[in-house]
Order: sequence, then C-alpha cells, then structure tokens
Amino acid sequence: MSTHTPSIPCALGRIAPASPASPDELRAMRAAAWHRQGIVVVPLDEIGDAWERALLASIATRLYGARSATTQRGRPWREGEVIERGDGETWTVIAASAQCVTVRRRRDGALATLAQIGEGK
Repeated sequence: MSTHTPSIPCALGRIAPASPASPDELRAMRAAAWHRQGIVVVPLDEIGDAWERALLASIATRLYGARSATTQRGRPWREGEVIERGDGETWTVIAASAQCVTVRRRRDGALATLAQIGEGK
C-alpha cells in the first residue's frame, strides 16, 4: 500500500485518500479531457442560458439516465436542511435516503417527498 503526504493531521492521515481537487484543478482536468479526448464536462450551474442548460441536461439524461434527487444537487440532502422553493412554501428535510427524501412543510406540518413537491425530478 502506498502512502502520501497526509492531508488530515492525525494518525490515519497518511493512509487516507488525497483531498478532493480544488476548483482550479477540476477546471484543468475538464480542459485536459476536452483537448485529449474530445470529452466535454460542463457543470450545469455554470451555463447561464436556460435553453442551453435544458438542452445539455436532456442529452445527458438520454445518454446516462435521469438524475436522482440526491445527485441533482451534487451531494445528499441532510436532515434539517431547509428548502426555499420561491413560491412562498418552505420545506424542511426530516429524513433522507438514497431512494427518497421526506420533507415537512413549515406552514402546516404536511409531509411529502421531494418528487411530490417537484424538487426530485
């Protein structure tokens, strides 16, 4: 087993995996993938035009399948997180698993899943 310079200052730090790449390193990796292999990697949140974003999302969905509620955010939902939908409704995550995220509406305590409130598309 190879070791590296610890990124975590503890006894297990030398066997822990390297820290995730910085934003600049990730951008350099995306550029290298484009130049070397013709692969385009574009974070959807960096595309300002809604039509272009929708086009790329539909292509990716056709090629790779729909994203789950967890992967749409790039990280899992955590209990206690608040979802402000922009329509006056506020929901709080009360339980989260890989398959389903259960939320409670602040106004009246109603329970729902992300898919039911339109956030888990």
